[in-house]
Amino acid sequence: MSINNIDFPIEQRNTGKGQPNAILHTGRPLNNRQQKLLEQLPGYDSQIIVPKKSVNMKDLSALTAETGDEFALFTKGRERLIIRGNSNSVNIDMTKAKELAEQGYKWSGHTHPGITALIMQASDGDYAILDCFDQQYSVIHNSKGEYRTFERR
Repeated sequence: MSINNIDFPIEQRNTGKGQPNAILHTGRPLNNRQQKLLEQLPGYDSQIIVPKKSVNMKDLSALTAETGDEFALFTKGRERLIIRGNSNSVNIDMTKAKELAEQGYKWSGHTHPGITALIMQASDGDYAILDCFDQQYSVIHNSKGEYRTFERR
């Protein structure tokens, strides 16, 4: 049996919906799951806990592409904590980071709005927070869904 390309056009198979790069460059919408996440994170410093399987860093890149805000993701067992920041940071200081680490969270990663490689450079604050979690590395994703791993100094 052959597939008729008229019945399955490319546009139907890959619409770009929910894809960070397509959201950023062609104005495609978030997918339904991402939209629900965003509705639960209405502004700066809002946070939610969701099942681990319901969100990943690519989703946070899509949210960053849509909003221009940073998002941070922390994982503990089968749950994930998402915190929304603003265009420059997420409100996690060393005290809050140590509290999360004591609760058993690991820092899965965070986003930086923008598209250049320089955007994915870790800041001094990023390194300080990584130390609070006693982790060797974490990741920074940009608005296109690209990422860079950074390690402890």
